[in-house]
Amino acid sequence: MSLSTGGIEEIYLKTGQGHERRVQIYKPFEQAISQNTKYLIMNDGEELFDESDSWNGRAWDIDGKFLEYKNSGNSMDIIIIAIDNAKRAKGNFIDDTRRYIEYFPKESIDYFEDGIHKFIYKSFVDKDETNHPLFIVNTLIPALEKKFDVSLDSSNLGIMGASMGALSALNTAMEYPELFGFVGCISTHWIGIKPSEYLLLPFNGLLNRKPIIADEVTIEAIIKYSAINASSLKDKKVYFDYGTEGLDYFYPEPQARINKIFDSYQIEYMFKTNEGQGHEPKYFGSRFIDALQYLIN
Repeated sequence: MSLSTGGIEEIYLKTGQGHERRVQIYKPFEQAISQNTKYLIMNDGEELFDESDSWNGRAWDIDGKFLEYKNSGNSMDIIIIAIDNAKRAKGNFIDDTRRYIEYFPKESIDYFEDGIHKFIYKSFVDKDETNHPLFIVNTLIPALEKKFDVSLDSSNLGIMGASMGALSALNTAMEYPELFGFVGCISTHWIGIKPSEYLLLPFNGLLNRKPIIADEVTIEAIIKYSAINASSLKDKKVYFDYGTEGLDYFYPEPQARINKIFDSYQIEYMFKTNEGQGHEPKYFGSRFIDALQYLIN
């Protein structure tokens, strides 16, 4: 992989699904590790650097953003830990369901009313082997601590993602607040998908169809879960944003409810609306440095 700046190293860790997951360790400034170094775990890792490596053929270009930041005379004591998602096979058949399963906050399933939603999510989503926060806490963090000879906790560790990756990042931090001090949620996908659409996800490639978006029942379950568990983030910093086009068009109402919950707990957070921007990696990348600066400063 050709980078605009910095150096990258790949490691492979076994997931609960029995296969090895690539993790890319990126040092944008290639600095020596110090007591001040911050570590940022990022979801959808293969989408962050090179379009040819991305599961959807698009990328954030964070190495390009760091080069622009560096060329402006800036520096940052940061290491990026980029985890590939479960949709590594570029959308082939069943892979279309695995990313959603992995990133959906499983604790929120208990907040569904009894019915088809709860049945589908309990049957197909609520599985320990696809529990992404468990992989991060039980496998990734110990491997990083051994590699860097460092203790990772809320004083030096954060997590970030976009879309479903943002929802998973928030879920991970709420479940393990002792480990994460800052959380970046870019264009958070609060709205889920309807159970009927979920069951058809594996066939999207064959049918050339897109799932119907926005499911009120799923939104309510996620909001209820967040309302009860957000208090664990009282001493953290959290970044939220969204655009106004595409999928992001559906985010203002649930995001406003989340903001109200955060206000009630007096959680320190930043929220931004980005007019004219849609639900695409190029836009996520354009907001990345600003989000990171807020979170670590």
